[in-house]
Amino acid sequence: MFAGFINGDFSSSNMHNNLTHSGLAWGGWQLALVWLWLMAWSAWGVDTCATFAPEYKDTVRDTKLALRSAALFSLAVYILVPIGLVGSVGEKTVAAYDYVGALNKLVGGGGASDFFVVVIVASFIISMNTATADGGRALYGISKSGMTIKQLSHLNRFNVPGNAMTLDLVVNILFLLFIGNIFGILAASNLGYVLCHFFTLTAFILLRKDRPAWPRPIRLPNFWVPIAGLLAVFCLVLTVVGFGWFQTAAGGYGGTKEKVIALSVLAASILLFFFRRIVQDHEMPHWREDTPLTPDGELAAPVPTMPVPTAG
Repeated sequence: MFAGFINGDFSSSNMHNNLTHSGLAWGGWQLALVWLWLMAWSAWGVDTCATFAPEYKDTVRDTKLALRSAALFSLAVYILVPIGLVGSVGEKTVAAYDYVGALNKLVGGGGASDFFVVVIVASFIISMNTATADGGRALYGISKSGMTIKQLSHLNRFNVPGNAMTLDLVVNILFLLFIGNIFGILAASNLGYVLCHFFTLTAFILLRKDRPAWPRPIRLPNFWVPIAGLLAVFCLVLTVVGFGWFQTAAGGYGGTKEKVIALSVLAASILLFFFRRIVQDHEMPHWREDTPLTPDGELAAPVPTMPVPTAG
C-alpha cells in the first residue's frame, strides 16, 4: 500500500480508465462487474465477525465493534492496495500476477522481498483457517436453527463444531481435486456466497416488515432499509453478470464444469434442508414459519452463546 509512495515509484500515469476499452459486449463495465463479483470472497470477509458474534463476551457491544473496525480496515485496504500497487508497478505487472516482481520493484529485492513472499504464504494459511472456522461456525448456527442436518450442531470436547468444520474442509478439498485452479474454485463458490448476502439483505427488509415489534439488540435507523434494498439489487446484478459471464471475462476460467459444481453444491444444501425437516424433524415442508408478532419468554431471553473453544 505504501512502499510506492515512500520510494517514489508511484505515478498516476500508470493508472488508466479501461471501462470503455474492452472486447466484451459491455466494454470494461462487464469485466469490472465480473471481477467485483470474484473479489467479493475476500473483500466481503467482514461477515466473519457476524458469524462469530454468539461467541463474543458482550454480544451486542463486541459485535458492533468487530463489524465497524473490520469494515473500516477492509475499506482502507481495498482502496489503497489497488491504487498503490497499480500506480507503482503498472498494469502489466498486476495483470500478469507477478507479485514477486512487484515486491522486488517496491522493496528493492533481496531479503525484503523473500520475507514478504513468506508473509503472502502465511496469509494463505490464515485465510484457509479463517474460511474453515467461519464455514464451520455458520453450518453450526444453521443446524441449530433447524435448517440443515442435526449432526452439524454437535460440539466436540473442545467446544468446537468439529463435524461442521470437517464438512467444510471436505468440500474445500473436493473443490481442489475437481477444479484445481483458484479462479475456477472462486467461480464455483462465489455463486452461493454472493447469493447468501442477497438473501440476508432481503431478509433484513422482510423482517422489518413482518416483525416490526421484534426485539432488536442492535438497532439500525430506518434509512438502512432502502440502502439494504439497493445493496441486494447490487448483489443480484453481480451474481447474474459474474456467474453468467465469468468464463468470457476471465480468460476461460469458470466454465461449464465449475458452474455445474456450484449449482450442485447449492442443490445439495437444499436437499439437506428437506432431509432435516422431513426425516429428522418429521415435519411437512411449508413456505412460511408460524412466528408470533413478539417473542414469548423463552425467545425473548438474551441470545445464547456457544462455549468458547478451549486450547488443544
